[in-house]
Amino acid sequence: MIPNRFARLLPPLTLCAAAAAQGGPDFLLTYSQPEITLSGSAGTVLRFLHPNEIAHLERSAGPCSSLSAEKWAPRTCFHTMAGDEDGDAQWWEPGLFGSIDALMEGPPLSPVLGGSSARTVFYSPSVAMGTVLSGAPGLRPGDVGRIVRDASLNEGQVEYFMRQEQFNLAMGLPPATPIDVDAIAFAPGLGVYYSLDQDTPIFSACGPAFAQDGAILCIPDWAITYNPNWTVAAVMPNSAVIVYSEAQVDAMVVNAQITDRFGNCITSAIDLESLEIDWNGTMSAFVGCAGIAVQVPDLLFSTETMTGAGLCTTALGGQIYTGSCVPSARSCGFGPTLGAQMGVQPTSSSLGAPSYVNALTITRSVRYSMEPQQHVVNVPAGGLPFGSQMVDISSPFPINFVFWTPATSVAGTATASFTMPLALPLCFPDFYPWPNYHTFAITAGGFASWPMLPIPAGFVGNVLFQSVALTTFNTWELSTPITIEFQ
Repeated sequence: MIPNRFARLLPPLTLCAAAAAQGGPDFLLTYSQPEITLSGSAGTVLRFLHPNEIAHLERSAGPCSSLSAEKWAPRTCFHTMAGDEDGDAQWWEPGLFGSIDALMEGPPLSPVLGGSSARTVFYSPSVAMGTVLSGAPGLRPGDVGRIVRDASLNEGQVEYFMRQEQFNLAMGLPPATPIDVDAIAFAPGLGVYYSLDQDTPIFSACGPAFAQDGAILCIPDWAITYNPNWTVAAVMPNSAVIVYSEAQVDAMVVNAQITDRFGNCITSAIDLESLEIDWNGTMSAFVGCAGIAVQVPDLLFSTETMTGAGLCTTALGGQIYTGSCVPSARSCGFGPTLGAQMGVQPTSSSLGAPSYVNALTITRSVRYSMEPQQHVVNVPAGGLPFGSQMVDISSPFPINFVFWTPATSVAGTATASFTMPLALPLCFPDFYPWPNYHTFAITAGGFASWPMLPIPAGFVGNVLFQSVALTTFNTWELSTPITIEFQ
């Protein structure tokens, strides 16, 4: 069943020429600190990357022709999908999720493939999301889930890939034990590989064990029952296995001969921060105890010590990850790992970016993102003139048509969305009602900005905007949505 996981990496048949330069496989990732895109994103607000939003890094067009990690799922997209999740009548919550600590994209369910979107990826937050719309237990640090609109058209719901209680059951812990999933990777036929944020005593398939925060655990495929959509329905108790101890991960870091942002040769992992299957590696490694067999593929990983956004693979006992692109870090003796190799600007020519890679998944994706320069706008007594507010777009499409709709302003609610009637959406799959056409924006180098119309005196409320583009195959694509609060 492994080829199913590869399927999402294949080019969709109707990929338009403008988007073809973004051929996969791509990285979706987060950084541990606020960073700035390597390209500068044409000076737009999209250049600022935050730990609680997802960036897109293209590593294969050319290959490696555009290594800037551009904003892919901005915070305002998550806020719009989640609605007023904490019931405080404020939709702009810059601290939502705290940070995204783990990312995962499951296999597609159809042979007609679209791109990944903020609706398809799963993630684990460092801070629990509110439960006003989703209901308890919400999305917690011990869960891996995503924000969806359910079958009854209820917005702001959580669909779980795997719940905290299931992780705990596999580790022989009481279901309510608080845990923090810090990294995850998955493939049907192999299982779930993950790491925790804190050292945790567990009762594994091999008996009592101590799962340190630098270790990699696995719940084998044979211990998992899946739902039809490949989310986890159930796990066998005490089925988790430590496939790499923290000491073994430390040894792989040493073997990789990787430097940090200062140019120091890294000698330990401390805390493992991200995981993904290394599809360029092997699938033949096994670990076992008392008759327990677990298949372990080579894995991509980052650690707390890999500042400058370095990335390694477990292949051959530990190496700097290269794949089909440039090395994802510098080797010992060759200076600091700067961050440019993972798409962000270094602090200086001799000092790397402060971040380590905090979450990572390999998938196929196309950037079509939108973000306002101001998320909350105070309307003065005389109103606001034309162009007083600007919104920026990152788009592979030449012409972008912007629509708007009054958004909900009722505490504890979310604006309704609907599935775009397309067989093959490459970007955001859902649209919001569009009673009003606003303007159009023509991209230059993949970016554009458009001005807000005059805002009348006394206007109070939320307005939702979304951009639409016509592809060269006469299909429509949607940007991520934004909500602006006028007060």
